Amino acid sequence: MKTEISPELAEICGIFCADGCLQKAYVCIWGNITEDREYYDNHLTKIFLNNFGIILRVHEKTSNSVYGFYTCDRKIGDFFNNLGFKPGNKTYTMRVPKQIRESEDTEVLASFLRGFADGDGCLNFDKRYGKYIEFKRKYHNYPRIQIKCVAKILVEDMCKMLDKLGIKYFTRLHKRVGGNNTVAYSICVEGCARVEKWIDLIGFKNPVYLTKYKIWKRYGFVPPNTSIKQRYKILKRELSPFVITKMGL
Repeated sequence: MKTEISPELAEICGIFCADGCLQKAYVCIWGNITEDREYYDNHLTKIFLNNFGIILRVHEKTSNSVYGFYTCDRKIGDFFNNLGFKPGNKTYTMRVPKQIRESEDTEVLASFLRGFADGDGCLNFDKRYGKYIEFKRKYHNYPRIQIKCVAKILVEDMCKMLDKLGIKYFTRLHKRVGGNNTVAYSICVEGCARVEKWIDLIGFKNPVYLTKYKIWKRYGFVPPNTSIKQRYKILKRELSPFVITKMGL
């Protein structure tokens, strides 16, 4: 049975591909126990309610230091099954569902990429080295969005989707150390113009990344290694980004 894909359903698929698990009896999605709490409480629960009519019971799972949910609701399990997802380990075989990756609707493509990035991406800012002005050499100002996973086919699917959206990127191969021969693949969108195009066409819904972006737009840089609570204080002008950088907090 073919499942019609709306942008919100595509976003749910992106989140699931990043942080979800499908078993015969349940579906679960888990994020960071502290940083992702607001995203799950205020956004993820809303789009699941809009599309499946269920109220998710999001909660902590302290044994794994995660925050999220599991549900035995049959509608949700059937939804993922109908898109080709199979119960069990998806780490190396996951790919973007055909109805999404072959869609000509740019909003559907963007929504999947946003969901994946909100769940398992990162937005970081680096110092510049060489013949740059002092500000760029002193503060973390150069933006980079990165998506990394071990499923090569999933990365290839997302690259083709970025091509359709006209967002430039490059890929990297990461070899793991410590005797583990597993490799990971990453997509990098970096530089002010490319990151701004991502924001315009794809964006973020997770406050983890939105707070970083807003600080960057206001101050021109983002202090490294800050928590979401610290970034909210910076945005409320209760904490100086220059002070926190100097102190290394």
